[in-house]
Amino acid sequence: MSESTPPLGTVIVVGGAGAMGRWAVRGIARLGTAEKVLIADIDVTRAQRLADEVGGPCSPLGLDATDPAALRRAFADCDVVLNTMGPFSKFARPIVAAAIDSGCDYLDIDDDWESTVDAYEFDPQAREKGLRVVKGIGGSPGISNLAAALVARRLDKVTEIFTGWSMRGAVLEDEPAYPSTSGAGAAVEHWLIQISGSIRAYRDGAEKDIEPLAPVDLTYPGKGQIRAYTVGHPEAITLPRAFPTVADSTNLTSGPAWVFEHARKVAADYDAGRVTLAEGAARLGDMPAPPSDAPRTRDPLAQVWALARGERDGKPLAISVEPASMPPGKMGGGTGAALAVGLELLRQGRISKPGVHAPENVIDPHDFFSVFLEFVEPAVASVDDLLIIHEGPVG
Repeated sequence: MSESTPPLGTVIVVGGAGAMGRWAVRGIARLGTAEKVLIADIDVTRAQRLADEVGGPCSPLGLDATDPAALRRAFADCDVVLNTMGPFSKFARPIVAAAIDSGCDYLDIDDDWESTVDAYEFDPQAREKGLRVVKGIGGSPGISNLAAALVARRLDKVTEIFTGWSMRGAVLEDEPAYPSTSGAGAAVEHWLIQISGSIRAYRDGAEKDIEPLAPVDLTYPGKGQIRAYTVGHPEAITLPRAFPTVADSTNLTSGPAWVFEHARKVAADYDAGRVTLAEGAARLGDMPAPPSDAPRTRDPLAQVWALARGERDGKPLAISVEPASMPPGKMGGGTGAALAVGLELLRQGRISKPGVHAPENVIDPHDFFSVFLEFVEPAVASVDDLLIIHEGPVG
């Protein structure tokens, strides 16, 4: 932390004892970003356990995130609200509304495209109050958006952006001190929502609803031909707001084909009403064994990545980027570290524009990765060492 800028006052982390929130709390304490960190969770025992583990500025707070009045009471004396409470289709709107009503800056890890679009309705109110609201500063979205912005700016004109994440990295760290109490969990429920019905992407210069889990074959510089699958995520519709020449923008996930075949069946049952969200998420969380004839090849794509296509010096060019290292803690570690970095940049004044924004609209990628590299293992010395960038032909 810069010695010239004092720490923030009171930061409250909603869902702070959860699988994502825990890593954000640890990251905030590590960076020394806030004088006081309230670990707000319905499970006060878990919140106290985390406060005892992390120490420093942390203290527990019992909070029922379904109670709007309780949210406003909790936020009344806070400076910043961090929201790690999923599924965001349920919790994003009431929490951001309470934060703005309470005069708090706000950041979250929202990976739901619908609630992200919904949040832009609060932009005039946030601007009027001078509040900074950043939607989706986690792994994907978050790291993916800023990686995409970094390579898109290396092109004279960017026309296509792909952001993606590997199923290999979309797993939670097993922490025995914090056993799961919610079955498949919010992350799996979110995935089912974003692979069912239709999803939003960007096609021919406009938002368009497309089919989820559709295969997409790409020429990926540095790796060759890869296959990934469409999934509903905010990056696909927020990145074109930052890069108006983009005609097509898609978020993708990758992994073994048999995983997605199983997921399609579960999504079809959910769409048809044959299973509830919780039942479908439980089936997704309990994957069957791979078929005996399934290829044993490893997914070549990184935990998080981005690919931009366009032109430079009048010639077609594709540029890919992915981190060489990620924080420990699997999905929770990467997501929580990114949120902690976002808060640190807010403290430093590097996020200064009021209103509701996606990360790429208010965060400089180099600023972000310069702090993020402090969390990665194995350690690297610089942003140039952290980010693997390849250029190649447009396939």
